[in-house]
Amino acid sequence: MNIFFLEKLRKIYKSLGKKEKEINDLITFKKFKRNSINYKISDHNFNLENITEQKIKFVAAITFYYNESKIDNLIQACKSLGEITSNSEIYIFTNKNSELLINRCKENLSFNVNFEIINQPVNDRLLPWYHVNLMKNFFKRTEITHFIYLEDDILLNKKNFYYWINSRKILKRFNLIPGFIRTEKNFVDSKIYAIDFIKKNKIKNLPNLYLNKTYNFINHHYPYQGMYLYDRELMKEYLFGPSSNPDCGHGAYKIDFLDTRMINLDLMAKANIGLTYMNIPEGFYNRLVTLYNKDLKKIDKACCIEHLSQRYSNEESSFGNINLEDALS
Repeated sequence: MNIFFLEKLRKIYKSLGKKEKEINDLITFKKFKRNSINYKISDHNFNLENITEQKIKFVAAITFYYNESKIDNLIQACKSLGEITSNSEIYIFTNKNSELLINRCKENLSFNVNFEIINQPVNDRLLPWYHVNLMKNFFKRTEITHFIYLEDDILLNKKNFYYWINSRKILKRFNLIPGFIRTEKNFVDSKIYAIDFIKKNKIKNLPNLYLNKTYNFINHHYPYQGMYLYDRELMKEYLFGPSSNPDCGHGAYKIDFLDTRMINLDLMAKANIGLTYMNIPEGFYNRLVTLYNKDLKKIDKACCIEHLSQRYSNEESSFGNINLEDALS
């Protein structure tokens, strides 16, 4: 076979490769449509303002690659966690034993935070994975109801937490997890951007769950959120399943869990992707769903978490270019 025909074949196969994801997504959506009658919930008492649980006790772990200029964001993230409930424990995993960091936290926080100093990690990029052992230890304590892992510039507030708790009650029967959207404010146009959306998603092409006349849960293509929040059931699934292994997603780890979406994540990002691509229900692209407000025709603010560094929407980047109001349309 001469070079001319080989080149032609190469281009054809390359073109087919580009279409593979679109075809796979179409197949997934067709499977959802086939079973869509099972995803109408009709919960008219859905509440975003408070929770009925009396014994919430969470542990939060934050990875902080030491950088003096980022301490203010870290403190702001800790403050917001402390406002959710006083019955919590916060651990900061950092690669430097810094008196400045410890003193700044003491001066600005009305509660204690714990520091885990990993000053000689095997590699700095493994620092985010040290939180897994913390979860293992706290899982043994039955009074711990939830575990939160965050990057150091993620602001999770009380309304976000309430949204997750109340949505999880509804979604667990479908093996789905409430998701968050990282947002930033652009300093030029003052608009809010859904920074992890590379393209706008058309709702008509996405799996969704009817909740009531105001809300739907939408399963979109960009579930990265820079954090995760798990109850004990999800903690158990994570700790005793493949996703707590940094190699998960690679065929070399186990061919059954080969997933290009995880391969394309760097080692640090994989530390917070958790169960996103594990045990996905048939007809869904991933495990996370987002609350959509049909009255306002946009993602509800209850599931929007602020990315405090505000860097993607204010710098030249492939991220941070999709307005929150246009992300799902």
